[in-house]
Amino acid sequence: MTSFAINMAWRETRAAWRHFLYFFICIALGVGALVGVGVFAANVERTVTREARALMGGDVEIRLSRRMSESGKSVLEGLAARKVDVTHVSELVAMASRAEREPDLHRNPSFNPTQIIELKAVEGGYPFYGVVRTTPKQPLHDLLAPIAEVCQGSLTPAPLTSDLSPKGRGSSAEGTCYGAVVQESLLIKMGLAVGDPLKIGQTVFTITGVIRQEPDRAATAFSLGPRVMISQTGLAAAELIKPGSRIRERYLLRLPPDIAVQPLIGELGGKLAGDSARVSSYREAQPQLRRFLEQLTRYLGLIGLTALFVGGIGVASTVHAFLKEKLKTIAILKTVGAGSGTIVRTYLFQALCLGFLGSLVGAALGLSLQGLMPRLLAGFVPPDLLEFTATRSAFSVLPFVKGLALGVATTLLFAVWPLLSIRDIRPALVFRTRVTPVPAESSGRPWWRDWRLLLADRVRLFTAASIAVGMATSAIWQAGSVNIGLVFIGALTAAVIILYLAAALLMTALKRAPSPRSLAVRHAMGNLYRPGSQAVSVMVSVGIGVMIIVTISLLEQALVNQIGESRPVDAPTFFFIDIQPDQRQAFQQLIQDRVGLRPEMTPLVRSRLHAVNGQPVTQNDEERSEREQERDKEGRGKSWYFTREYVLTFLDRLPKDNALTKGEWWFHGETLPHPLVSIEEEAAKNLGLDLGSMVEFDIQGTTLAAEVSSIRKVEWNNFSTNFYMILSPGALEGAPFTYVATVRVAHENEVPLQQAVVAAFPNVTAINIREVMESFSRILEHLSFAIRAVALFCMLAGAIVMAAALATSRYRRLYESVVFKALGATRNLIAGSFAVEYVLMGAVAGIIGVLLASALSWAVLHFFFDLTWTAQPGVLAVAFVLTVALTLLVGFLTTFRILGERPLAILRHE
Repeated sequence: MTSFAINMAWRETRAAWRHFLYFFICIALGVGALVGVGVFAANVERTVTREARALMGGDVEIRLSRRMSESGKSVLEGLAARKVDVTHVSELVAMASRAEREPDLHRNPSFNPTQIIELKAVEGGYPFYGVVRTTPKQPLHDLLAPIAEVCQGSLTPAPLTSDLSPKGRGSSAEGTCYGAVVQESLLIKMGLAVGDPLKIGQTVFTITGVIRQEPDRAATAFSLGPRVMISQTGLAAAELIKPGSRIRERYLLRLPPDIAVQPLIGELGGKLAGDSARVSSYREAQPQLRRFLEQLTRYLGLIGLTALFVGGIGVASTVHAFLKEKLKTIAILKTVGAGSGTIVRTYLFQALCLGFLGSLVGAALGLSLQGLMPRLLAGFVPPDLLEFTATRSAFSVLPFVKGLALGVATTLLFAVWPLLSIRDIRPALVFRTRVTPVPAESSGRPWWRDWRLLLADRVRLFTAASIAVGMATSAIWQAGSVNIGLVFIGALTAAVIILYLAAALLMTALKRAPSPRSLAVRHAMGNLYRPGSQAVSVMVSVGIGVMIIVTISLLEQALVNQIGESRPVDAPTFFFIDIQPDQRQAFQQLIQDRVGLRPEMTPLVRSRLHAVNGQPVTQNDEERSEREQERDKEGRGKSWYFTREYVLTFLDRLPKDNALTKGEWWFHGETLPHPLVSIEEEAAKNLGLDLGSMVEFDIQGTTLAAEVSSIRKVEWNNFSTNFYMILSPGALEGAPFTYVATVRVAHENEVPLQQAVVAAFPNVTAINIREVMESFSRILEHLSFAIRAVALFCMLAGAIVMAAALATSRYRRLYESVVFKALGATRNLIAGSFAVEYVLMGAVAGIIGVLLASALSWAVLHFFFDLTWTAQPGVLAVAFVLTVALTLLVGFLTTFRILGERPLAILRHE
């Protein structure tokens, strides 16, 4: 780069710095969104890595979906000789109820007498790493085995012992006292306080404290109920664990320094293969959190990239307008010998410098957003992890550099195209200003002739191809996935083309429409389609922002409606799980007596695949599944169907909303020579099963083989009990199954029924569908708020592009306004003309944006969620009105000073 180009770029920037302010802000907004999301994700990932042992609670975790076998326990007992510490953690869903020592006649009826909870039972030594913070600040084992005075006369406190030793099993002698620490939300919902009794299962616990921080709690936005933590001996006394009960068992290991982690994981994985145990190290702590953050930051980052690309439109618009003002300067430079290449490089260098500075400011803006990001994601990231991230966050180089690179690249991509018009400016222009048309203006040739000229210009063709490749590369880099990046850039390109065509058609229609009688309206319409108008680029930029935000709102509203008001009228109110076979008759009778209805009872057996078509599903397959899911986290990979746990049932009739696509259902009461199984169609496809295929199931160490007799299509959204695998009657004879029951009751009967079931069957868990749906709705609202907050950058970028377009034509508007004043027009007439112009642009951008949002939301719901799209006129109307209002406000703020200029000074300048 020569000194001439550098000096020229500096002189031009210094003379027109206000003109480039919009250029600067457009880039800064997009880069700010990218860096803000990227730095937060990097800080959380760094925190997860640094606090990995605390987030898991140990060096190694062994996880099972059922009780460990005696042989597995022997393996763990053998680790003591190698100085490996082991502690046992059990997690399950249960029901808690008030257990007043004396009837409380003044109890607030709004408090829940029963409450579904997420129960966690631990042993002494838990956790090996990290701290469970409680109020009062006492050791956890003291709170879970309180002193006798706290239990008000109980005989002895319950020790925290290991269930691997005989003395730890069934320590439930009458009079033993058990403590429990709970989340504060449980106290609020049930109207309890520390020191009050709480009944869980067959045992009454004393609430001894409130949980403030639980470092190893699995990160998930969805929770069925508040956390309650008890001891393993308390869990045994509660008698909640029955054959077939749903439970998650975790064994945490603390290793001495001389034992390597990975060899031990391989050893334990082989020895515990019969228990279908998953063995992982602390380096794999919080996989759900990692996966969620990766997906969320990817999509938030793509929205930020959209804001950057919208800002790129502003860059192109600003450069285009700047060149129109510099026609005489460029012509003079060519007259004195400067080549087109030199001038292009000069202005390109100027644009890149401004883009780099804008990217730096945007990156600083992104860093300043770190105080806001934890609030946006507070419902999805564990609070203690957010606290760690906030207090120990550090500067992240990669997101910072990535934001700078994408900002500069966007500047380059969108500035090159308008700069190519410099080649068309002739030196004679300096002598023929009044007769030579502006090169960038339309010469009246048909559009197809312009395209033929474009195809003949190799430089423009190469530039267009480079812009397309550059945008696709940026999207792929930001998304971290070729497929997602290409789909994103394809969808964005399609949206821009549709917006551009729609805006261009509108301009043509306005041009050919009969002139309105109102002077203000006629002048406003003329401003939209006159040569040099920036109306199309403004409408495209604002329309993209409207499309993204409205799409998010429509998707959220559609999902909320689907799970709420639009759910089937016959959907059940309750799911009752873990009903034992010997409780079936009594449970049915209780429901019959309370609500006059017989519940729908479905038997359940938990299993894993043992073999498919004679090919064993081994531990190696599971490891392969984990690697595959790391590569493809966008959905359920093929291996997910091989390694997941299957809930089996046996039914003699085809379930509701199930349709056979292949094969035949067995006849009611038919005697079958061997077990048959009906497979859901997606599972059959991924498992490679067809009619006549053989599937072998591992049911707690026992193998069961069944032949595929039919393939079904399942309606998963009908709020009924659905299954991937359904066996023929008699196939599961003797298996340790439980029942799940569904029942629909009136709203006023929900609490009494739940209370009666919990009192009669403490081991049965009642899941209220209405409460679950309300919780899910809140999650969707919170998530959509986080996404809309980032999408707001798109709208801001569109507003800045609009302000830039209006500012670039400021002198023309000023000249026209003073001419109108000289001819007798009032200030109100001129202001009204400008207002009509802004309203028209906002209306077009709003209409096209909401139409595209409707189409996009339909496509997402139809192809990804398999849900029915319904119109949301309220959302669309609000979006349209706000778009028009925003456009009018920005236009007014940009041009209101013009109205006060005096005609004489401007006309003398001319």
